[in-house]
Amino acid sequence: MLDLERTPRPLRWYEWLAVLLLAGYATGARAEVYRCTDARGAVTFQDRPCVVAAAQTRVVLAPAPAYTASPQYATKRETTTRQVPRAAHAHTASRSGESAGAASYECRTGDGQVFYRHSACPRSVAAVEQGPSAHLGHGARTKGAAAKSVAVTSTRIARADACYEMRRAGAPGRSGRGHDQDVSTYDKNLGRDPCR
Repeated sequence: MLDLERTPRPLRWYEWLAVLLLAGYATGARAEVYRCTDARGAVTFQDRPCVVAAAQTRVVLAPAPAYTASPQYATKRETTTRQVPRAAHAHTASRSGESAGAASYECRTGDGQVFYRHSACPRSVAAVEQGPSAHLGHGARTKGAAAKSVAVTSTRIARADACYEMRRAGAPGRSGRGHDQDVSTYDKNLGRDPCR
């Protein structure tokens, strides 16, 4: 049984020491700043008292402001969290092809290149090099050779199909792969990837 009339025992010395140390830490750190002006008029600020030859002024620091939550930031945060589900819902709708903006384009050239874009196809692209200069590499031409271009025809396809064709395993070997409309890593991290 609990005896409520009993007086509590006195604190031991190490308990008193702990209370005093905690009280000392609760007051916080303090810094003293001195403004020193030497004989030439140069001003320095330091944490130690000035030398005897310099004029000394003690700088009083204002205490750090107490933390208070701003109602303006709280309002913005609530607005952002309320918009996320709507944006996510619109994004899934566009991915499934239900909205009008969910179309992409399959672009074909006369020389056999096939590439995919989320915006309109260009009117023409550089022709694939064939013959003796083809071994020079992508974009390399012999001296005096003019750049040749090929007309492009476009077919509107579902965005999901275009994304699949750009990412499938055989895509790196496809002629025209270099013209695919790839999204940068920066845009992917911001959620601007049309294929997601």
